[in-house]
Amino acid sequence: MKDTFFLDTEDGSQECRIITSLYSEDTNTHYLIYEAVDNSLGEIFVSSYDPNDETNTLYDVTEEQLKEVEELLGEDFDYE
Repeated sequence: MKDTFFLDTEDGSQECRIITSLYSEDTNTHYLIYEAVDNSLGEIFVSSYDPNDETNTLYDVTEEQLKEVEELLGEDFDYE
């Protein structure tokens, strides 16, 4: 997996840096934790993905999935 990627948003293409990726055996879900390269606000994002999907689509995570990521990392995320 590359260290950076471009994410298409409503505001255009955003370069993002991968912090880490995780896999949950319990739910058979892959997660990607990343930030914008020009991360002036200190925001960290979590998405799920299918590593076999050639379109490299990132999916929004539910609060339940975010709690699972927190458990896998042993950290609490501030989400609103």
